[in-house]
Amino acid sequence: MSQQFSQDQQDQMVDRVRRDLMKRFFGIAAGAAVLPLASTATWAMPKRGAKVPDVKPVKLTDHIWVLYARGAWPTPENQGFFANIYLVDTPKGIVVLDTGTSVQIGEMAIRMIKQHFNKPIIAAFNSHYHGDHWLGNHAFIEANPSLPIYAHPDAITAITNAVGDDWLNQMHKATNGAVDGTKVTAPNVGVKNGQTFQYGDVTLKVHSYGPAHSPVDIMVEVVEDKALYVGDIIMDHRIGNPSETSFQGYIKTLGVIRDGMSDRLLMPGHGKPGHEKLLKNYEDIMHGIYDNAAKAVEEGMTIAEAKQMVLADPRVSQFKDNTEGFDEIGKFVSFAYTEAEQSLF
Repeated sequence: MSQQFSQDQQDQMVDRVRRDLMKRFFGIAAGAAVLPLASTATWAMPKRGAKVPDVKPVKLTDHIWVLYARGAWPTPENQGFFANIYLVDTPKGIVVLDTGTSVQIGEMAIRMIKQHFNKPIIAAFNSHYHGDHWLGNHAFIEANPSLPIYAHPDAITAITNAVGDDWLNQMHKATNGAVDGTKVTAPNVGVKNGQTFQYGDVTLKVHSYGPAHSPVDIMVEVVEDKALYVGDIIMDHRIGNPSETSFQGYIKTLGVIRDGMSDRLLMPGHGKPGHEKLLKNYEDIMHGIYDNAAKAVEEGMTIAEAKQMVLADPRVSQFKDNTEGFDEIGKFVSFAYTEAEQSLF
């Protein structure tokens, strides 16, 4: 079931997001004081970023196409286009699964839809509140103010309250202004686990099993195509920042996929879609990190010792040389260790 968060929990999410973004993009120590970031209501962007080059849609299934991202992390060179955008072609029109990191990326997606499908855009879904998956909402709402954009209810609240401004400001800096002109545009309709949407003969089903990659993840299944958009719950050759991750929740959600949807085409926000191997890879790395961290806690070992156990585990070490973000494995271990400690109380 979807989890609803109290105001205190929402404030804590905002604080964690700020700390994470500041450390990632400015190298500020995690223990440093967190200063309020400027709101987009008062922060004037100096210019509008350049048009994003067209990315040709690639067909995956009978109804699903993808606009592949141009890199694992946001840079000036890729203009912040580092998360995939999926397009579901239905008899009623196009449904967009995540909208990109900027108004420019969203506009590019709209151009591609017009060129390749010549159908109306009838809905969008945002998988969670990290900005690379929803900042493109601006373009879609600008084109159609009544467009429904679905997300976890608490993602809507967090983006509206502060998380949205923080992500936009940091993407401005990470891309050297390539996203400038983008306005925070939150999703506007909350969804819950098990909810279905019928678009002619194409059915979309929402899956949400509590915190995993973020506190507010949803996945979207395209039922007839046996395909599941997993957002950042699974990535291809990439591990995302763990500061908001629930390792136990991650393992639970991966278990749900394993038990009931392992035959689906798994479509990640980062990297290429896959099946069993993609799922197994993420099961291995998440179990390899958390199992060893929990064992270290149980045996009174230090975080440093836990890290050595994790690095020695073949479930994890197999990804050392081919996975973006692996250089921060120590951070993953630290968060997993803390979560394992907290589980004892």
